[in-house]
Amino acid sequence: MSKKHKRFAAQNFAVAGSQPHAVLSHESEYRIIRHDLIKVVILNLVYLAAILFLYFGNQRTHFVDNWFAKLLHF
Repeated sequence: MSKKHKRFAAQNFAVAGSQPHAVLSHESEYRIIRHDLIKVVILNLVYLAAILFLYFGNQRTHFVDNWFAKLLHF
């Protein structure tokens, strides 16, 4: 959990322990989890797109092969 999320959760739990506040804090936790999950899925899609672009782009131009050969002095 990030510092921002911890601070937000601490504010929700700092309120006296009546039942409606507990439900509210669970909803806020799920909102944070949903936001983090969306971020992770989007980043994974970006990484997948980059890998597929490198793979199919390398088949035609061999740019990655040449770059690694230059980098590793093959």
